[in-house]
Amino acid sequence: MTHLDAAAAARPSQATLGAQIAHLRREGERGAYVAEVEAEEVLHSARAALAGLMGPGLGPDDLAFHHSASTAFAALLTAWPLPPGARVGVLPSEFGSNMLLLEALARQTPLELIDLPVDPHGVIDLDVLDRVGIPSARAARPRALDELNLVVFPHVPSQHGIVQPAVEMGRRCTEAGVPLILDVAQSLGQIDVTDVHASAYVGTSRKWLCGPRGTGFLALRGNLAERLDGASPGLHTMRRGEDAQPLPLPGLSRLGIGEAPVASRIGLAQALAELLASDPELVFARIGYLASHGRRVLDGAGGWRVRERPSLPTGIVTLQPPPGVDPVAVRDRLFRQDAILTSAIPVQRSRDLAGPLLRVSAHVYNDPAEFERLAEALNRDPGSSAPPRA
Repeated sequence: MTHLDAAAAARPSQATLGAQIAHLRREGERGAYVAEVEAEEVLHSARAALAGLMGPGLGPDDLAFHHSASTAFAALLTAWPLPPGARVGVLPSEFGSNMLLLEALARQTPLELIDLPVDPHGVIDLDVLDRVGIPSARAARPRALDELNLVVFPHVPSQHGIVQPAVEMGRRCTEAGVPLILDVAQSLGQIDVTDVHASAYVGTSRKWLCGPRGTGFLALRGNLAERLDGASPGLHTMRRGEDAQPLPLPGLSRLGIGEAPVASRIGLAQALAELLASDPELVFARIGYLASHGRRVLDGAGGWRVRERPSLPTGIVTLQPPPGVDPVAVRDRLFRQDAILTSAIPVQRSRDLAGPLLRVSAHVYNDPAEFERLAEALNRDPGSSAPPRA
């Protein structure tokens, strides 16, 4: 199998799979809750490793595990203390489920969602932001950054291999006194995140960290956790006395997940240990090299066109199909006939898409020749025609 789908779920190592299996056996022998308590040192090391990958100012107690980046984003955003009429800066490339949540909150609170200015490639246009400001449908003039109550965006969108200028935006948000929630689901593990200094982060295990499915995380800097309003089900303590009542746990722990697949967190701990032992900078460079090679090899194969410049540092390569070709049918055919694993990106993935795409994403376990194999398959059979509309 040629695995070119790290942006969906990267291939875990045998050691990562073994760590999960070993924990499941301990749960069977000693009971799930006892096994979890005994694994706390390993889980602490995982939180410490994640904190280290996101830079100074974060420690293991500033992170909480979740089911996924999406559930972490939902827990964090719904607990965020936004006043009625708040203004939230977003991007057209925001992940679909996150955007649905933002739009629901905008209807309920209400709040105003304001698109940050972007260039033709979808990258935040810092020059326009600094000179002109942020266009707003509810204001006669553009908004300044310090007029926003919150900024949220994905560091790397899942449907395009671009990188947002998160370091520069982090600095501008800090200077403006505006919190920044950064989605690092598609960046942590493939590009450097340490210099961003966002207020909060959400991410996942299964992509570039090469961990298992079922585990995500959220992280907060400073004392922001004490300002959050909310608690996850099952995570509480009891007030003693005759008026005993459930109370949320203190700090960030109140937004964690109590009933969780601990084995997947153990797998993430192993994957993180392997990443750190391999030297993250070398891993990032290898991913960037593979994607750069893939973009050159794949552009034009079978009439498919690569959307990214070869020099972009991410491992994501997105291909625009020839006219009348359905990426879903091509993905299925590549898997069934050529044993090549890719992803089809539907147009509903985000607001910035004009049509569906084929996504190819390589990790360090890939080889440049695998892109050539994919190019040969596309040249041999560019794709099936799109299915007729109902």
